[in-house]
Amino acid sequence: MGVYVHIPFCAKKCYYCDFHSIVVGDRAKFEKVANNYLLSVRQEALLYRSQLGDHRLSSLFFGGGTPSIMPVQELADLITFLLGELPFVSTPEITIEANPHSLTKESVAILKKAGVNRFSLGAQAFQDSLLKSLGRLHRAGDVTSSVRLLREQGITNISLDLMYGLPGQTVTDWQESLEQAVSLGPKHLSCYSLILEEGTPFATWEARGLLELSSEDLQAEMYEQARMLLQKAGYEHYEISNFAKSGYESRHNLLYWQNKPFLALGSGATGYLNNQRYTNVPNVLEYMGRLGRKELPIDHLEQVPLEQAMEETMMVGMRLLCGVDEGEFAERFGLSFFQVFTEEIQDLLNRGLVDYVDGSLRVTERGLFLENQVSGAFLR
Repeated sequence: MGVYVHIPFCAKKCYYCDFHSIVVGDRAKFEKVANNYLLSVRQEALLYRSQLGDHRLSSLFFGGGTPSIMPVQELADLITFLLGELPFVSTPEITIEANPHSLTKESVAILKKAGVNRFSLGAQAFQDSLLKSLGRLHRAGDVTSSVRLLREQGITNISLDLMYGLPGQTVTDWQESLEQAVSLGPKHLSCYSLILEEGTPFATWEARGLLELSSEDLQAEMYEQARMLLQKAGYEHYEISNFAKSGYESRHNLLYWQNKPFLALGSGATGYLNNQRYTNVPNVLEYMGRLGRKELPIDHLEQVPLEQAMEETMMVGMRLLCGVDEGEFAERFGLSFFQVFTEEIQDLLNRGLVDYVDGSLRVTERGLFLENQVSGAFLR
């Protein structure tokens, strides 16, 4: 198991983002709200403590929003609190997402002392014009400076996020971003295609004809470009969108792709615990108010029946290039996935989208480019 903590505060909302987040205004007012919010996260963690049973927690992940926008000592104190009050393993993976311009020598030192051993930087691109068009506050040079700063503070487990298929982005731009990222020597790289999400400025502009998106063929070319360049640079392609040096796969994100349980804390966070999926209220004041009354701040709760759990395990598991292990599936659910999904698997095999290799069902090279069809086949 792992723990996800949602920090729903940002300095600015990016034009493509639909995550639950609030743009920070007055800094003094924000710090008061932020401190109260972090205290509420502590209260929520304590309410869940008895439900964890014999589970040991292997990862702690702070996402957002922008976790690095928080008052750093209070954030560090929360980490210390969670490590002391919840049953973590002796050396958990502790990740914080950060915008490249938001880190300082002091903040990194404080977070490292609290136990943070992995930073995920939202680089997105290495062209200032593209970063500006995305609504990002940082510029390309900030990424280089942040990586250097982290290394100077003894942080070596660094991940960079990159985006392709951006409006106006060329194949040359994308190759330059990949090469610049590799030159910084991160242990992990995530490469995501732009997806228009309803309600975002990008979706609105596209609907009005003000935004020209990349074609599917161009996105496929960029994806293949990333695979070739990154594998040549020594990164293992271990998940559809993720690449890592050996031993540096994201321990926390593997929980999602293996459909394992995880505790989620914070306003708008979604967790999966005791065969139930829940989502917290996406309203900071209501979230804090409920916890002030010692109530779980759940907005939606869903019992996940066995059949749905099997479907979801196959759906997310096929994103991993190692695939889904038949023995592990059978041990978890009491049936082979061939028994449960006989027709679906046979169809995917016939179409050359998956292979059965060494006891695992895994996506093929062709299936990588049709991942939605592969995963979607298991959702009835």
